[in-house]
Amino acid sequence: MKYTVENDGILVEDVTEFEPESTLTCGQVFRYGKADSYWWVIAGANFAKIIPKGEKSYYIETKNPDFFIKYFDFEKNYAKIILALSKYPILESAIEYGRGIRLLRQDLVEVIVSFIISACNNIPRIQKILNNICSSFGTKYDWGYSFPSLAQLAHATESDFARLGCGYRSPYLVRTINALQNTSILEDLQKADTKTAKKILKSLYGIGDKVADCILLFGLNRYDVFPVDTWIDKVYHEDFGGKEHSRAKISEYFVNEFGEFSGYAQQYLFFHKRKV
Repeated sequence: MKYTVENDGILVEDVTEFEPESTLTCGQVFRYGKADSYWWVIAGANFAKIIPKGEKSYYIETKNPDFFIKYFDFEKNYAKIILALSKYPILESAIEYGRGIRLLRQDLVEVIVSFIISACNNIPRIQKILNNICSSFGTKYDWGYSFPSLAQLAHATESDFARLGCGYRSPYLVRTINALQNTSILEDLQKADTKTAKKILKSLYGIGDKVADCILLFGLNRYDVFPVDTWIDKVYHEDFGGKEHSRAKISEYFVNEFGEFSGYAQQYLFFHKRKV
């Protein structure tokens, strides 16, 4: 894959390891959508359209090309990752189906808020709640609303979040946002090893094992984790013949199996199981 920065955008060519639909719909991000001829995504205060250009090219139309080069992790060679995981025959179908997935490099605060909301929820409802939060507390642009900054979110009360559809998660959000704003947790998370970072995340109100693993993978780019939800539970029992029922032990099994590539393997397996 190669890319070229052009006026107001990025031309991405030979896109074997980049496909917008699989990247955006694999459960790692929620502020995206599809128009007639393109996909769009909002990240923080940044907006992009991903427009097909022939069979093997996309044009990413954006005022912030440098941001989206980092966001889509275009500097990373995914062919090498796929080659490393290809030694596991059981991954063959999942990798082939989800080959275009790239793990996004997202803002940590946005990921924390999004995945607290994701608990016991479905993607359309998560998207609706996040859009409500953004239109209430974010900054308005010609393309829509940004994800609110931590300072903007600090004005939200439990009743505000409840009104926006967050339900029982409302006190989780208020207490966690307050902790993020008034302690060194965000800095501590960046500096900590994965095990310590998970303990820090689980000390926040409303964050358990699965949400912590999602935040580690999607917000801190720690690839030695393996979030386990209903779909991965099915993968473990149906495809790997596993006998454990503790999701913590299932996660540990997969991390022991795939090591530093666990996060990539999780996305391929999750996406394939949910779609196929």
